[in-house]
Amino acid sequence: MYELINCTTEDKQMLLSVSKLISDIHKGHSDIQIKDFILNDIEYPTPYGKFMQVKMELVSRYSRLVDAHFDIKETEIKAKMKERDLLNSTDDLERQLLEVQLERLQVELHGKKSAFEGLLDETRRFFSIYASMSEFHNLTPDEAHQLEADYWCKKALNMPTEFEQRYGKDYMERAIGKERYEEFRSIRARAFGLLPRELLTVRLLEGGGVS
Repeated sequence: MYELINCTTEDKQMLLSVSKLISDIHKGHSDIQIKDFILNDIEYPTPYGKFMQVKMELVSRYSRLVDAHFDIKETEIKAKMKERDLLNSTDDLERQLLEVQLERLQVELHGKKSAFEGLLDETRRFFSIYASMSEFHNLTPDEAHQLEADYWCKKALNMPTEFEQRYGKDYMERAIGKERYEEFRSIRARAFGLLPRELLTVRLLEGGGVS
């Protein structure tokens, strides 16, 4: 580890411990975080819903890995250029400045490589889940459509108030059935009151207008 200026021996030990914490953070999401929180049963209540989200997570991480790859390559080149300038410099102050700039680049490079490894490990975890769900890899359009419809219906049941507020009565009746939706709506009104748009509708019906 590089040494910070004006640090006591105790400070150096402390900072060494902190640097190890940074490495731990860069390891990415654990299996528990991925399976129990990212792919949770409330937002993704069906295996196919989880599968769709895993694909999204993989695409996102692939894009980030590509960006990180080129960022690391550029930083490596910048470090080599500083090394070249340092070898060619004869001015003492200029050399000191180049040494500091090179050290900064080396620290940046270490952090970027650590983050890249963590992201790559995270991608491996998601891909392992993707590979284990082979039953969804070659679906027909009709099969995928039915599985997706079932996923959204079950998600609406898990998050009915949020779905009702966002997507309205027509969607909720299609998703969970008219009778079930009316029953939910009655219970929701008693337990939580009216939705914001319902409050506005009631005000307009009562002749209150919009101020």
